[in-house]
Amino acid sequence: MERIVLEVDDSTGKAYKNFNSATRQKFNTIIGEFLKKAINDAENKDYQKMLDEIGFEAASNGLTPEILHELLHS
Repeated sequence: MERIVLEVDDSTGKAYKNFNSATRQKFNTIIGEFLKKAINDAENKDYQKMLDEIGFEAASNGLTPEILHELLHS
């Protein structure tokens, strides 16, 4: 498990510090899953953007679906 530090506003920090250990652990789990999803979504968007750019460049250079199919199946 990796420990990270997040800065939050004062009221959020105070509320978190007042949680008992069980509630804090549940909260940590939820926040950890949220961060994991947010990071994964961001990475997927970057990956999709890269694929779109590659596809556009390939099309600009004359690659058609038919040529791609022929290249992949020869």
